[in-house]
Amino acid sequence: MATGFAATVTSQEVDTELAVFVPELWSDAVRASFKKNVVLASPGMDMSPLIASSGDIIRIPSVADVPAVVAKAPHVAFDYTSATEDAFTLTCTTHNVTGTMVADIGIIQSSADLLTRYADSIGYRLALGFDAQIETALALTTECIDIEPYNTVAKTIDTATLAHISKVVMENDCPMNECTLVLNPHLYASLFRIDSFIHVSKTGVANVANGFVGTVMGMNVLLSNNITSTNANAAVDSDDGALNNANLLGGFVIHNSALAYAFSQRPRVQAEYSIDHLAHKLVGDYIGGAVILQDASQTKIWGIVADDVTAW
Repeated sequence: MATGFAATVTSQEVDTELAVFVPELWSDAVRASFKKNVVLASPGMDMSPLIASSGDIIRIPSVADVPAVVAKAPHVAFDYTSATEDAFTLTCTTHNVTGTMVADIGIIQSSADLLTRYADSIGYRLALGFDAQIETALALTTECIDIEPYNTVAKTIDTATLAHISKVVMENDCPMNECTLVLNPHLYASLFRIDSFIHVSKTGVANVANGFVGTVMGMNVLLSNNITSTNANAAVDSDDGALNNANLLGGFVIHNSALAYAFSQRPRVQAEYSIDHLAHKLVGDYIGGAVILQDASQTKIWGIVADDVTAW
């Protein structure tokens, strides 16, 4: 019969305090990084509380515009018209994941700088994945604004182009200060040609951050590297008729009521110690979805295209 003794185990893999501490500590850091790096969700509405208890589908009713006003005839009853309402389905079933394996987790978590770097990396990758998911939803709009006929330098945005974009948006009863202009790096950089928008004398701020654009025509301006889709089939120029298919999108104009997103599982980190590798395996993930809230009677999202341009 074999005999032996039970040693006191103090290694990280069975330290229950560390096993709980690591995921909680890292999840907070990853969520902060995720929130900082998500771009395309900024103009949207977070509907996660609607599925906080359970479920993965949110049905969002549209609100159709009521009929135009008419003159009221004396002693004649008002003629009611029933509006045809649509429902938008927001499905939160996309499960995106990333991770890494980190040796000597105790050393890393004792260093705020190292922990921040790893957490930033996980949060950044999750944010890129969610931005790509939102961009796919935004690209479903069949309404576009063709900037090619208006700019003096091809594939750029200038004052004439901005005037045209503003005209299209205002014609659709969307206040400019309720819209966000999201651009790819090529178009975003072209804004620096417009001195009247970015010059320090126009901002009223003494210390302007390098590369600061701020707002143009009342719209907030965002930069995204995740604009990669082509315009949808049968897409039309909201001002000038039909467009050729397969134009690479350069950006979007998004009204703040036109995009909804939700998480059935917000970004988190799961941690597991690997005795084989003497390291912690860290996996960050989220489950979410996005949908555009736009029907045939209400245009609130436009893709920015230059007709016949397939590369920026």
